[in-house]
Amino acid sequence: MKVEKINDELINAYFNTFYFKQIDLNNKLELVEIIKDLIKKIEVRYSIYLSGFYKIKVYPNQKLGVFLNIIKIDDNEFSNTTDFRIVIYPNEKFFLETEYYELFPNSKIRYYDNKFYIDSDDIENIDTITDMINVIYGNEVKEMLNNSIIIK
Repeated sequence: MKVEKINDELINAYFNTFYFKQIDLNNKLELVEIIKDLIKKIEVRYSIYLSGFYKIKVYPNQKLGVFLNIIKIDDNEFSNTTDFRIVIYPNEKFFLETEYYELFPNSKIRYYDNKFYIDSDDIENIDTITDMINVIYGNEVKEMLNNSIIIK
């Protein structure tokens, strides 16, 4: 689990595949229940008190795990309660951002903003390289794809 509180309105969280071994990430009802439990773990472990109305963007990936963007929408009507709108994005592309493109000799490499990007679908065993990469998804991938060049 990795949690980054950007500000009072945005928290990004990552949960590796260990948290989802027992469920099918394509089963939306089951995934939503697990996400609710994980939100509670975030609050306890990181001493983050969530109060208000939040939109939770869920980006599941069978190889990588699940990425969450927890976005505070409103707190006026929810002063002592918490409510979530959970939106699942099941078909998002995930790219690995790295400085060590040599580790991926058989992959198509993209270059953008002084970094190299590899489609996560092109990598067999991601577990061995997680310390050397950053994963991008959502709007970051769209921007990278629109502005990158293929170098290999």
